[in-house]
Amino acid sequence: MEANSVATKCETGVNPKHLPIYRIEQYLLTLPQVEMPVDHQFAHGIYARSITIPAGVMLTGAVHKDECFFIVRTGRILLTTDDEPIEAKAGFMAASKAGSKRLGLALEDTTVTTFHANPDELREPDDLWDHITVPPPDDILDILAKAELEATA
Repeated sequence: MEANSVATKCETGVNPKHLPIYRIEQYLLTLPQVEMPVDHQFAHGIYARSITIPAGVMLTGAVHKDECFFIVRTGRILLTTDDEPIEAKAGFMAASKAGSKRLGLALEDTTVTTFHANPDELREPDDLWDHITVPPPDDILDILAKAELEATA
């Protein structure tokens, strides 16, 4: 049964490791949302996207299409990684693999920046968002419900 369960989850197009994060994300969307300023900066072929996260805020990240750099500029944040959760402090930098999805909890007011290749020199934030991220499946609620049923079977 377990092999079929994994195969079914993979057929949905969702990485099985992401299911718990999507489940938390769905719950977080039922709570009052917090305004988090986003700053967009550009250099030749590079897009830098910074977000300031207030202390105590839990958030999820989008799935990125390509590898990018992730830097904690100020503050402290707990993050999920592909291996294990980490506490990242100001000055932390890592390459974020394509296809990763993260969950974070800001322990202090925190500013993080991701750096993305931008060979087309796009400047509109919405166009860039579509260019660098993978949208969540439209049927994520159905996928989560099916995974929950399979886990209890």
